[in-house]
Amino acid sequence: MGVALRPRRAEDLPALLAVLQRTHEQDSYPVRPEAVSGGWLASGEELWSAVAVDGDRVVGHVALHPAGADDAGRQWAAATGAPVDRLAVVSRLFTDRTVRGSGAALLDAAVHAAQVDGRTPVLLVDPDGAARDWYRRRAWRAIGTSRQQWGPRTVDAVLLLPP
Repeated sequence: MGVALRPRRAEDLPALLAVLQRTHEQDSYPVRPEAVSGGWLASGEELWSAVAVDGDRVVGHVALHPAGADDAGRQWAAATGAPVDRLAVVSRLFTDRTVRGSGAALLDAAVHAAQVDGRTPVLLVDPDGAARDWYRRRAWRAIGTSRQQWGPRTVDAVLLLPP
């Protein structure tokens, strides 16, 4: 049947949190265990969100968030020529890895949603995480790093732009 995408619904949260918990245990994403929560996943600041479904089973998630006027936002703005308030940070992207291509479909949908809204998609990743190589294989390019405090870890997160 394959993956289909649709807007995230409130009733998706229990299934998504179960997938997110496994993702945290296997990949340390999100970094902080307390981030495996409905408040982190479905924060009130989202610009857009979607889920991947296989039949009636939710298998993945992605969201867009506004960029902050912090170091990362300033670097993205300088690299793209877009003002910070027209950037959309691709975030909360994860899948349960059962449907091949679901992560790429979610990423493509997020990029498209940002562009339709007149925003420039951007993202940041852990410099040591597997996600960095996954985005690189999709031709996202690094433009610098920005110091981030992720729970107890201070990370020089890699700032990426789409192809």
